Amino acid sequence: MLRNQTGGMALSGQTSLLRATLLLSLGLSPLACGGTVVTASAGEGGGSTQTGGYGAVGSTSSIGGAGSVGGASPIGGASPTGGTGSTGGTNPTTLCERPVVDPDTKLISCANGLTHRAQRVTCTFTGAGGEGGAAGAGANDAGAAGAVAEFSECATNADCASLPYGYCEDNTDFGGVRLCRSGCATDKDCNHGACICNGVNPGICVSAVCQVDADCASGSLCVLTVGVCGSESFHCTSPLDECLDSNDCVTKGGGSCSFENDHRVCDDAVCGRPFLIAEAPRMAAIETRADWLDATLSPDVRGLTPLQRAQLSAHWARLGQMEHASIAAFARFNLQLLSLGAPSDLVEACNRALADETAHARACFALASAYGGSAVGPARLDIEHCFEDTSLVAIAKLVLREGCIGETAASLEALAAAEVASDSAAKQALTRIAREELSHAELAFKFLRWTLTLASVEERHELAREAAQQLADFEHDARSGARASTDDRLAAHGLIAGDALRAIHLAAARDVTRPLLAALFDIQESSHV
Repeated sequence: MLRNQTGGMALSGQTSLLRATLLLSLGLSPLACGGTVVTASAGEGGGSTQTGGYGAVGSTSSIGGAGSVGGASPIGGASPTGGTGSTGGTNPTTLCERPVVDPDTKLISCANGLTHRAQRVTCTFTGAGGEGGAAGAGANDAGAAGAVAEFSECATNADCASLPYGYCEDNTDFGGVRLCRSGCATDKDCNHGACICNGVNPGICVSAVCQVDADCASGSLCVLTVGVCGSESFHCTSPLDECLDSNDCVTKGGGSCSFENDHRVCDDAVCGRPFLIAEAPRMAAIETRADWLDATLSPDVRGLTPLQRAQLSAHWARLGQMEHASIAAFARFNLQLLSLGAPSDLVEACNRALADETAHARACFALASAYGGSAVGPARLDIEHCFEDTSLVAIAKLVLREGCIGETAASLEALAAAEVASDSAAKQALTRIAREELSHAELAFKFLRWTLTLASVEERHELAREAAQQLADFEHDARSGARASTDDRLAAHGLIAGDALRAIHLAAARDVTRPLLAALFDIQESSHV
């Protein structure tokens, strides 16, 4: 069974090998990060990075994953049918069915799965936080020399008092460890984001394209959405939305309801480096074309039902979209490296990665076309606003999310899928993707290491907080996705889903990315003490 092949000892061995490979590529001992956790170091005179206990992960919830018919990014651009998603281009998200206001979060929950924000509010809370930093203090004030870092372990609220609206949070997702969090009271505390109230503790800042319904077009709502990498954000609903929440994706084969481009889709894969613009992955649509196909790949479709072929075609087309977007991500990264005066070896590695992703996209579209029976490829890609912020910290934050988290997970996912695949064409494509995505993850970690040598103390602390937050978001998303069972026949052609996919994503973040980032931040802080 697939669960036995991709779980347990096999997955543990894969993550150990991946972690050791990345550590050695950075010139670090494989023993350098045993048990270490990613928390922002307290800086000169400010205590040490916490170790141990942080990596415990519960086994509840899962991310789904099977490809879908009429699900995520359907071929030909048609709207999906069935379930509670949109049908024929209509927009069911303009109305909130049986709205209920949550007294703690102040958000409005709807029976059709939406959670939206009707008005700006000032959070009230019964616990700590008011004394944990001046009201309205910015996140950049946290983590200064001698101050506690966000996501540091704590025993009481007083341990977190130096953070803006700081409090000590029980975190069941990490084995019951109590962690310091900074909070907010209003949107003004969130640097153009939005403050989600809690009731007991201060609110939490999330990114926001809109803050309230009035910021959206007529008939649209400002809805809380989970992104492909786990981060929560507010976006306006759209007539193109294919799902309302992850429960809608169950009827479409699985996955999580994520915001991509300008609408919501059921997303079941993380292969490739996401091309992020304004917190959302941007990808080209699918169109009929035959000039993006790798002619050497021809899967054996005998024995597959029409439904299975359609599912596999949608899955591989989806991966093709993501690999195609990765080309843009590396093209942008190349210019960013040059703008920062990066060493030539990083620029050379980026050029190789760009060529790799082109080959990956051609392989995925070839498989999608073979399973679907008609040639498909990418339409034009919108790159507007892709260079909004070119600062060192902004670029490093993108690399953290696109490379250190996204491509590490992509490499492990492709490796696991290749192990269980029996179709020679699918196995060949996945084996190459796994190997080359690993080299792309290496590039991301090497860039981050170089970046930390240039960054100020405050910038290093900001990046450490960002790393901790992104990892927490990614792991949360992996646990909260809708469940979907895995079809072993589909797994033979490279499509894994359900609990197996959830375990892969969690292992990539917890057992590979987290300790690697901890080692890099620990080394950099030690060199500045």
